Amino acid sequence: MGAAESTPGASHAVGYHVVQVQPHSPGARAGLVSFFDFIVAANNTPLGDEDDTFKRILTDNVDKPVTLLVYNSRAEKTRETVLTPTQKWNGDGLVGISIRFCELASVNELVWHVLDVYPRSPAVDAGLEARSDYIVGTPDQQFTDGEDFFTYVELNMRREIRFYVYSSATDAVRLVAITPNDQWGGHGCLGADIGYGYLHRIPHKPPTGAAATAPVVDVSEAAATAERRLHPLMMPAGAQAPAQAAAAAAETPTAPPPATAAVAAAPAVAAAA
Repeated sequence: MGAAESTPGASHAVGYHVVQVQPHSPGARAGLVSFFDFIVAANNTPLGDEDDTFKRILTDNVDKPVTLLVYNSRAEKTRETVLTPTQKWNGDGLVGISIRFCELASVNELVWHVLDVYPRSPAVDAGLEARSDYIVGTPDQQFTDGEDFFTYVELNMRREIRFYVYSSATDAVRLVAITPNDQWGGHGCLGADIGYGYLHRIPHKPPTGAAATAPVVDVSEAAATAERRLHPLMMPAGAQAPAQAAAAAAETPTAPPPATAAVAAAPAVAAAA
């Protein structure tokens, strides 16, 4: 199914991000990996532009093998695999994957880490798991920076929204529905602390038998990250926004720091063919 791997070059700067792979689908049989895989070429045709090229290749080769060149961001290698588009399986689409076109370098940065989940909260109702869950996108719009996530949540207060969530416990991506509610009676509008920044990216996959490791940073970078973690939308009622907290701390050096709150970024998704 695969071929020799190689280190990716500059030509792999963009591609189709595989956000979700449906079980028992043609994409699953081809060995495509949710979140970490990027399709950069199909049948020797580079996929360097967001157009109909990939869709056309798939629809022109129903029930025929299509050779994909796939970059894996976890292994930092490319590989070849064979995908056979077909309607002859019990699922949606020809290949059973959700994809989005994007720059490869940006994906690992757009991740929101679920740090804590509060009882009887919207996050609990949605099935979010503390520490092991990472919000990596939504099928309904594309995020390009950390603030897009919070704007999206705020604009959909008390309305159901969907997120793709990667679990480090299961090493899989699932679709989660959650309803932000600033009146649920507890912490923030989601009922979860969410971290964003270098310290909160998905851990690198270790060699077999070794433990997963988070990024290693110095104290100054950790402090800078901590400053960016607070966001008014995710803070408990009555807590101060980051700028207000900084001003208060300057006036009263002995005042306790504001409570840890939520932040993190993720990708958005287009439907697969």
